[in-house]
Amino acid sequence: MLQRMSDMPVGTVGFRAIGEVEDDDFERSVEPVLRAEIAAGRKIRLLYLLGPEMREYEGDTLAEEMKFAARHPTQYERVAVVSDEDWLRPALRVLSVLVPGQLRAFPVAELAAARSWLATDDSAAETT
Repeated sequence: MLQRMSDMPVGTVGFRAIGEVEDDDFERSVEPVLRAEIAAGRKIRLLYLLGPEMREYEGDTLAEEMKFAARHPTQYERVAVVSDEDWLRPALRVLSVLVPGQLRAFPVAELAAARSWLATDDSAAETT
């Protein structure tokens, strides 16, 4: 499941993967929040925490996120993926070309840095 994180900086949204993450989780949990951000006129600054509580992440979940991003390419500003999963790093390098906005990976130990990066003003931001 993807559970919304309540301890995110203002102007950002975050989701924690717990247990098994299925493709319906994006549509049920994440998409409505992103639609609300877009409707409110805010750019999407999104964090995914794929930490030790996650057991399995279905590929269809990522496909649903990519479809949504493709339909809203100008709305994404930053995406941070926080995980220690080795399989994820090469996939994120490929996806960084496809995801609108900036995408960065962080190890779980740097969760606070990921939150800070999401909340940083673009004029002061460092490029990756």
